[in-house]
Amino acid sequence: MSGTLYVVATPIGNLDEITPRSLQILSEVDIIAAEDTRTTGLLFNRLGIEAKATKFISYHKFNESAKQNTLLEKLQAGQSIALVSDAGTPCISDPGYMLVKAAADMEIPIIGVSGSCAVILALSVSGFPAEPFLFLGFLPRKTPAIVEVMSLLLRVPTLIFYESPKRIADTVEILANHFPNIFLCLCNDLTKKFERIYRGTPTEVLENLHDNPNAEKGEYTCLVFMPPLSKNVLSDENSVENQPSLESLLIDVMVKSNCSMKDAIKILSSNQKSNNQLNFQSSHSISYTKNEIYTASLRLKELFS
Repeated sequence: MSGTLYVVATPIGNLDEITPRSLQILSEVDIIAAEDTRTTGLLFNRLGIEAKATKFISYHKFNESAKQNTLLEKLQAGQSIALVSDAGTPCISDPGYMLVKAAADMEIPIIGVSGSCAVILALSVSGFPAEPFLFLGFLPRKTPAIVEVMSLLLRVPTLIFYESPKRIADTVEILANHFPNIFLCLCNDLTKKFERIYRGTPTEVLENLHDNPNAEKGEYTCLVFMPPLSKNVLSDENSVENQPSLESLLIDVMVKSNCSMKDAIKILSSNQKSNNQLNFQSSHSISYTKNEIYTASLRLKELFS
């Protein structure tokens, strides 16, 4: 009989966020698959969890493929494993999804142990609509790529991404220069010493960042809200220049249908022949071939790789 893979959330800062169930699972499992064994070892010490060094196995983005088979073999041998990241919920811009997918394919039991997640916490305090929202992980590093990604995705009401404290001012300045009418909610150092929330247009938020001497302390969870465009913004709503990009239509289908890219390609291809069951065609009049749709999906993958 196989063991169980537990996906366990850990505190993003405040240790009081750990749940009794998390403490129990972390204490009882045979193995801890940790993003950084040193960080998780310190967490165990602070939480009063006793564990031998041999209980920890390093599992991070640079060794996911190499360690996956070892962990799966231990699960198949009946051992239980807790997958943890340095902070927050595993697999959310952290390693883990490859192991979870492989375990699911092998019908190994998988149990989630809920807890802190910076994305959901930030969304809950943002005041922005949560249905739908799209989490991007980290934005690209270069300005043209950031502008292209944002231009493609601003059809989604609320976008969420992570940013480092050293890059936050530069990123907000890019948004101020290219998307001055959006609204931001920047959640900094959530649950920790320098916790602060910045709200306003990119220009307003940038001023507040410059005024705060502690702005470069603590990670950022950033939310972007694009208010509906007023009618007088578009001179000709049917012109080619004002049509949504094919990439943005794919994102629209994925969000509204809660599906994969592969399924979105099928849905969009099918709806080109029918008359738009998802209502996204009501805003444009351009038809696309299946090859064009597939090429657009590859372009999206390049942007987020």
